[in-house]
Amino acid sequence: MLKLKNIILIGVVILTFGIAWKFYKKYKDSDKLKIGSTSLKPKQQITSFNDLVSILKSGLLLEGFIEIRNFSSRDYSIKQLSIDCFSPKTEKLIAEQTNILQNKLILAKKQTTNIPLEYKIDIVNALALFKECGLIPEDANLIDVITHPAQYWSGIDLKKLKVKFKGFIQAEGIHLDINEDYALYE
Repeated sequence: MLKLKNIILIGVVILTFGIAWKFYKKYKDSDKLKIGSTSLKPKQQITSFNDLVSILKSGLLLEGFIEIRNFSSRDYSIKQLSIDCFSPKTEKLIAEQTNILQNKLILAKKQTTNIPLEYKIDIVNALALFKECGLIPEDANLIDVITHPAQYWSGIDLKKLKVKFKGFIQAEGIHLDINEDYALYE
C-alpha cells in the first residue's frame, strides 16, 4: 500500500512540474507578443460644416482594428479585451468599446492578428474632444456650434483631432497594457 501511495505521489509531482513547465515556457514567450499599429477611422468623413453638424447631432462613429503581433512559437487565445478612448490631454473617458468579442480569438504563432474595434462618441463627448484638441474654441457651446456651423468650420484643422487608447488585452494569464495616442485624420 505504501508503494502505491509513493507512485501516485511521484506521478502527481511529475504532472505538476509538467504543467508548471508549460506555463513557464508560455509566460517566457509572452515578451514576444507586441502591440502593432492601430487603424481607426471615422465612419463619416468631415468634408463640410454640414458633416460637422451631423456628427455633433448624432455622435462620432469610429471603426478599425488593433494589430497584435505574435513572434513566439506558441499560439495564445485572448481571454479578455478592453480598450477605451480617452481625450489626449485630460484623459477623460470619451467612448467605450462597443463591439464585444463573441468568438475566442487565437493569436497564431509567428503571425499578426487584427482585432476589430468600434466606438461611438456621443454628442457631449464629441464636443469636449473637439474643444480639447483645439478645433472649436473653449467658450463655444453645443447650441452655437449646431446653429452657426459656418462660423466654426473655417478654423477647423482635422489633423489636430486625436484620441488616447487605454486598456489591456489578456491572453492566457498574460497581460498586455495599451496606452497610446492616435490621430484620427492624417
